[in-house]
Amino acid sequence: MSRFRLLTFLPILFTLATTISPTRAELLLSQNNNRSTNNELKIPAGGVGNLVKELNLSPDQIRRLQQIQKNARGKTQARRQALQAARQELNQLLQSNASADLVRQKRQQVQTLQREIADANFENTLAIREILTPEQRVKWQQLIQQRRQNRSNGR
Repeated sequence: MSRFRLLTFLPILFTLATTISPTRAELLLSQNNNRSTNNELKIPAGGVGNLVKELNLSPDQIRRLQQIQKNARGKTQARRQALQAARQELNQLLQSNASADLVRQKRQQVQTLQREIADANFENTLAIREILTPEQRVKWQQLIQQRRQNRSNGR
């Protein structure tokens, strides 16, 4: 797995910043729609819900993770769209008679966008890390390792 993909994988577990998977699960714990009749937070079913359960996150931790996700979503999405466009332009330049300098400039732009996405995801990971207890951090890393192994075995 490339370093870029590895760095983008970590925050996806919680923030689902959309870097790897085209289908984005979200923490669906909004104030209105996800409260049970006794006013407890409901945990969504599926991967993220299982992760919330596995780490035994408190309602406050869940809300803080939602805020990280909300803050990151727009920025990451815009950068990913810009990256996709820059990659397409680079491919077009490589197929054309464009000068080598122009191709290098476009490659530099692609690399800069990749780095910005990786840096933003890393910052999200650090923000998530601050929310978790030391025990949850250990469990989180174990879950990440399991996920990596499952992905490697699936290839």
